[in-house]
Amino acid sequence: MKWVKSVKIPDLSHERESLVIIYATDYQSKSLALNEILSPQELAYSERLRNEDQKRTWLSCRATLRLILGAYVNKKPIEVELRKGRFGKLYLPESNLFFNVSHSNNAFLLGFCFGGRIGIDIEELNGAEDLPSMVKFAFSEIEAQYCRNGENSERFAEIWTSKEALLKAVGVGMVDCLTLITVSENVQNDISRLKLNQKSFLCPNKETGSIVYRTNKPMKSIWVTY
Repeated sequence: MKWVKSVKIPDLSHERESLVIIYATDYQSKSLALNEILSPQELAYSERLRNEDQKRTWLSCRATLRLILGAYVNKKPIEVELRKGRFGKLYLPESNLFFNVSHSNNAFLLGFCFGGRIGIDIEELNGAEDLPSMVKFAFSEIEAQYCRNGENSERFAEIWTSKEALLKAVGVGMVDCLTLITVSENVQNDISRLKLNQKSFLCPNKETGSIVYRTNKPMKSIWVTY
């Protein structure tokens, strides 16, 4: 995937024919006027996050989302009405703009698409994870073989993020038995069965990202650096 650097927030009113992926880091929280962008409830929630990296990234992610949506609906970012679905997925009421968010400790992804479902996920492995146990908990037999039961960390991250992105795209939250879902691209999987598309990729700072979506529109990937 080719990432195009930009210091400007994309104007989605001019991006209706593209599926837009945005990558940015936690550093944005230091340069944004958060009190003018986020709601009091969002600021209060951020104070409950004990991990400082996670807190900065969450603030940057939510602020960037509001800046983009604010420009799209021609409102101040703090005035944008964000609602949550049954399983906590954010949406913009009375709009055909679908979007999804995901963040690691230090970076985040935003995905936007007009008129089609979308789910996105980013993951950064630090080497301390018990990948075989995670495979046993969440991967089908085909997926376990594909990543050699977690010994191939790159393939593990590809499957893990694809599965998260699928769940977010269909909006069901965590299911009871993840091993019954297959997202491996080398077989007929549950993503294609639902007539969805998928793509896994490396983010600018080498995190693994995946997106699941329902559209045939071209993909545009933007690295927002402010």
